[in-house]
Amino acid sequence: MKGKAAVTDPKLVNPWGLAMGKALWVSDTGTGTATVYSGQGKKEPTEVAIPGGAPTGQVATAGEGFTVKGKPATFIFSSPSGAISGWNAEADPKNAVIAAFTRGADYKGLALVPTDDGDFLLAADFAGGRVDAFDEDFRRIRLSRWQFRDRAVPARFHPFNVAVANGSVWVAYARRDPATGKAVPGSGVVSRFDQSGRLTGRITRGLSAPWAITQAPRGFGAWRGALLVGNFGDGTIHVYRRGHHLGALRSADGKPIMLPGLWGLTPGTAANGGDNALWFAAGTDGGQHGTLGLIRPAGASTPTASPTTSSSPYTGGY
Repeated sequence: MKGKAAVTDPKLVNPWGLAMGKALWVSDTGTGTATVYSGQGKKEPTEVAIPGGAPTGQVATAGEGFTVKGKPATFIFSSPSGAISGWNAEADPKNAVIAAFTRGADYKGLALVPTDDGDFLLAADFAGGRVDAFDEDFRRIRLSRWQFRDRAVPARFHPFNVAVANGSVWVAYARRDPATGKAVPGSGVVSRFDQSGRLTGRITRGLSAPWAITQAPRGFGAWRGALLVGNFGDGTIHVYRRGHHLGALRSADGKPIMLPGLWGLTPGTAANGGDNALWFAAGTDGGQHGTLGLIRPAGASTPTASPTTSSSPYTGGY
């Protein structure tokens, strides 16, 4: 895809999870790395190798817990291998460190949930059909049967991602092909929970293997503060308020925005993209390439830069 983007980056192959710190961190599933971008997409020199390969979900954390090599992790990553790793520049500037491992798990996404008793980490296990929880020492927390479970979701749908947005915890369910272990497009469910794991709502309209869940930026026009859900299945982004489906995001010509291979979504900041912008990551060409870009309301200022890759020896479809 060289020549199609303002910035190119060979490490940006099948990008999934996005996490905002001082700059934007991206999980590059196709190259087993995390890369960092600032401003409107300027590549920063920091590159981190993720053990277990193929990083998917990612969260930023500013607390003193979740330590690796005696230092608090500033970013935490999940992997389809069942590994969860943390990174701290003082512990190892070039490599994340495996902090937890669950045999047989296929972790597709992560969420950091704040509580009065400290933070805990949630991981969506697409193979096991459950959400796992970890405390600030990366120890598994035994959940009750009702916690972060929606019994109305058919058994063929498994947790594909988990996120915190608009004051709630959200679990995205996609249909899992038992033969390939991959998500099947065409349908999905997003369930809402409180911080204790109690079910409080459910979304079923407009979904096709949903993965990304975030709150719209404050400068996002009529949709500011709304819940945004990105579909891996068809590349569309849907808007919800108070559980009501308001339709898909559309371009200036009135057509739905479609981003093939859509994975992560996260609001921009004043320093990174702008507070009227939505960052997106997509594994284009079946995950063989990647795109990182910005979506703004029609007429909004500031140009967009979208780093993309050239090619990858890795296959997509994680």
